[in-house]
Amino acid sequence: MHPCPHCQHTGVSTLAKLGSAYFAAATCQHCGKHSLIPGRAGHKALILWILLTWVFIGVAMFQQMSIYMLGTIPAFILAIDKCMLSEPLQPCQ
Repeated sequence: MHPCPHCQHTGVSTLAKLGSAYFAAATCQHCGKHSLIPGRAGHKALILWILLTWVFIGVAMFQQMSIYMLGTIPAFILAIDKCMLSEPLQPCQ
């Protein structure tokens, strides 16, 4: 659970927070108000994931072992965690 920018209680679930970046505003379970992740957080996560994926492609080609491509999965999780989940929610206008 993540803190709501309105009431400061931990009332926003992780899935609602991630969905608020692109789909719909996250609703707090305590106060019922809506909030969003800033759009730049999703762009930063996407850029970080693309860069890390290219690193793993380069390592896989250099080592001639495609198993290194599995590193893109934890890279995706890292990008979401560091860029989107750590970003504070902003109240909707």
